[in-house]
Amino acid sequence: MSPIRRTISLMFALAPIVVGLVALIYLLFFALAWKGWMLMAAGFVTALGCMWLWEDFPKARAKSSEGG
Repeated sequence: MSPIRRTISLMFALAPIVVGLVALIYLLFFALAWKGWMLMAAGFVTALGCMWLWEDFPKARAKSSEGG
C-alpha cells in the first residue's frame, strides 16, 4: 500500500469513528431527548469506522511486510 493511499484511507477510516463518537457523546451528555435508534446508529457508524481501520492497517501492513 503506497503512503498516499494509506493516508487517504486513514482519513476515510477516522472520519466515521470521529463522527460516531461525537454523536454518541452528544446524545448521551447534551441532548435533551434521544431515542435508542439514534444511539444504535451512532454506535454502528463508529463500529464501521473501526472495522475499516482494522481491515486497512494491520492486515495491509502485515501483507506488505510479507511481500504480498
